[in-house]
Amino acid sequence: MYGMVNDGIRTFIVDAHGPDMWQKICATAQVDRDVFERMSSYDDAVTYGLVGAICEHTGMSGEDVLNVFGKFWVGFAGSSSFGELLRMSGNSFVERIRGLDDMHERILLSMPHLRPPSFEIEEVAPQVYDLFYYSEREGLAPMVSGLLEGLAAETGEKVKVTHTVAKAKVSDPDVFRVTLIV
Repeated sequence: MYGMVNDGIRTFIVDAHGPDMWQKICATAQVDRDVFERMSSYDDAVTYGLVGAICEHTGMSGEDVLNVFGKFWVGFAGSSSFGELLRMSGNSFVERIRGLDDMHERILLSMPHLRPPSFEIEEVAPQVYDLFYYSEREGLAPMVSGLLEGLAAETGEKVKVTHTVAKAKVSDPDVFRVTLIV
């Protein structure tokens, strides 16, 4: 993963629990750095190790850590130059979801080794959507749930997110039922 994700995790922990907790998490995860270069690539094992260490030190489940981080990620990434790319895709939750793949394509210009996820959204009923999340990475569905809730909050909307289908193989999507609450 790119360093921006790991830097987001660091910021999330320092903001919520302080720098001493971050040091403990790094020691448990056997990560020997305090800062991650946002535009550099790191082995996914570093990120998963940090999440595991957060679980150990906070008592939260991995799913809860990822969900809360997904919500946090929206504001963290949104405050970077990449956030402006997403905001350009529209003002509504659905417009921004539809713009995620375009945003990732633009980011690839400056981060050529990025292996971004892909998102497809289909309306299945008024205010009800199925979101298809494609990623070669395992276990990030709880982060996507938090991300969807965070994106909706950013646009002033509320959603109910249900993870309806877990991918069976790497090429399959995770599927989420997203209901806009009006």
